Amino acid sequence: MAVVAEQFHGSLQQITLELIGAARFLSEKLGTGVSCFLLGHEISKLAEGLIHHGADEVIVVDDPQLKEYATLTYRRAVISILEHLGTSPPIVLMGSTTIGRDLAPRIAAYLETGLTADCTEFDIGDYEHKGKADPSKTGTFKNILYAIRPSFGESLKARIIGPWKNPQMATARIGVMQALPLDALRKGAVQRVSVNFNQEDLRVKVLKTVRDISVSVNLTGAKVIVSGGYGLGGPDGFEVVKDLASVFKHSVVGASRRAVDSGWMGYSHQVGQTGKTVRPDIYIALGISGAIQHRVGMANSKLIIAVNKDADAPIFKFAHYGIVGDLYQAAPLLKNALIKMAREKSLR
Repeated sequence: MAVVAEQFHGSLQQITLELIGAARFLSEKLGTGVSCFLLGHEISKLAEGLIHHGADEVIVVDDPQLKEYATLTYRRAVISILEHLGTSPPIVLMGSTTIGRDLAPRIAAYLETGLTADCTEFDIGDYEHKGKADPSKTGTFKNILYAIRPSFGESLKARIIGPWKNPQMATARIGVMQALPLDALRKGAVQRVSVNFNQEDLRVKVLKTVRDISVSVNLTGAKVIVSGGYGLGGPDGFEVVKDLASVFKHSVVGASRRAVDSGWMGYSHQVGQTGKTVRPDIYIALGISGAIQHRVGMANSKLIIAVNKDADAPIFKFAHYGIVGDLYQAAPLLKNALIKMAREKSLR
């Protein structure tokens, strides 16, 4: 079981810790360990953090050519690790990040194996294949990866398998897996692998990196998110959302896909399958119906409060508290109740 770790300028990315948590869950079912592939330059010190978060072994490729991400050099590094291991791990997990979405399919294509992208769940199980087109592929396959993700217009969950060749590869969205608590006493092994890059690997060079200095929206790290949907009726409705969010110091304004597509809020605020996946302490949804596309992005919130005038809105099936009514009448009352709760629980 392997996780391809992501780091940015010497800091481990949260998606890596979440994937280690998922890998530990899967490895306990398989009776295997969890290895992490750590790539970059001057990043060896990060190996200990991976072990503290659940890895049994960290394989490090520390090379100046890996200082900045480039598709071909990072692909070569991962392939070199797999060749060094000799036997391919049964499963390789990566994040559905900018890097993961670029790197994972390149590795899968090189290895001629399958890849399931943007997963929201993982599990282990058996599969019996009865297809007649290729008799060599029939039979019962034990302990294979179930890669689960929304499909068919995001109205259903599909369980995707690739039992015929290892590694079985998948990427997971940020925020859908649970990272394990840090254990500073945990021990593990660290290996270092050298890579011989060829001219083909080095044909693309990063000449300059320009940092985005625009104001970012930290949805994934927010403790409280107040989101608005198409039920707001227009962009002015987000003033109500912002006013409600102002109750809490560590709050962020979110939006449904339909509200973003309508131009009422920027994409950086979008929560859902095609936006950000979040796990706040409190998630308040104003005028959001709760279709599966939105649900998969926020269903793991600790407390969900929904306001919608449609009593049959899907969001009421999984919200902890629901208010059926006009959000413009309910929001001020909810704000007063939240202020009182915030004072009592020192959440402000």
